[in-house]
Amino acid sequence: MRSFIILCLCGILATMTMKSIEPAKRHTARFAGTYMFGSAIHKDAEEEEHDYIGPGGTVLLYPETDSTMLFFMEVEKGEPANAIGRLTGRISLKSNKGIFMMNNPQGIPICKLSFQIEKRFLDIRTVDGLNDCGFGPGVRADNRFFRYSGEIPECYEVEGKKTCFEQTPEKKNGTAQSLPDKKTVPTINTDNQL
Repeated sequence: MRSFIILCLCGILATMTMKSIEPAKRHTARFAGTYMFGSAIHKDAEEEEHDYIGPGGTVLLYPETDSTMLFFMEVEKGEPANAIGRLTGRISLKSNKGIFMMNNPQGIPICKLSFQIEKRFLDIRTVDGLNDCGFGPGVRADNRFFRYSGEIPECYEVEGKKTCFEQTPEKKNGTAQSLPDKKTVPTINTDNQL
């Protein structure tokens, strides 16, 4: 019994120590950063809005532990509908690969995405046709997102509301959420001065 209690205390201490390691020192920090494709890259380059109107997206990856990452994703279909989808969640990484899955309230899988992270890009693909991720009509996450910045994003902003990864529901209880989609494109700020 005494050994069991000591073993439990050691496990708790190890978990607390792992979570207290600053994000930049976590094994997954090498994948952290901002990844973009399409119109998101052009918008960030401060081109005129009418210069390029098409599909685009941004994914922010935050190192939660040595084996898990939190993400914020925003993808848009482009003109004429300009539907947008936003999603936050957690992925566990093994050999640079991770799977994100979201279930409906009855526990049935409705969204399953694979994440393949390489040095300069992130590939996201729908798995098993499970693409009901709460995005707008015709919006899908499937694409190659190129690494735009290796700086660890601490927070993101959607429609003027700042959310920091350390405060997200995923960080607190391991759940995923689909954020409401709007026709306006929010500002995504990846610097640490939000």
